[in-house]
Amino acid sequence: MTKKKCYAITSFDQINEIIKNRKNNKKIIIIYLKYSIIDGFGIDWLETLLKIYQSKSRKNFIRFYIDCNNNFGLSIMIMKKGIDYIKLKSNPIILNKVNQIAHKNKVVLNPNFDVVDLSKNKDINKEFE
Repeated sequence: MTKKKCYAITSFDQINEIIKNRKNNKKIIIIYLKYSIIDGFGIDWLETLLKIYQSKSRKNFIRFYIDCNNNFGLSIMIMKKGIDYIKLKSNPIILNKVNQIAHKNKVVLNPNFDVVDLSKNKDINKEFE
């Protein structure tokens, strides 16, 4: 079984290029944001990013996959913002408790995706062929 792809971005322009270059308009795009980006810019920046893409393109199906590293408080705050996928590292007891909260908020905890880093790929068009 093939895994779903998600695209790791480092700039706002890369999201716009992904939307512009995709071939299948009904296909869901999953954007991966690293912990360093979220920790640096904060949750307010993430919430603004979500609002921009919800208002900008209702027909484009964009979902976000956020890396929370070991930050449990960040993961719980992000769950309330409407994120679909969260990556969290911890021991099984804490993961079980956070997974219960995620289940109530309809968030998938630690999904199994292939992450494609777009900062290393020069040609984004090849990814969408």
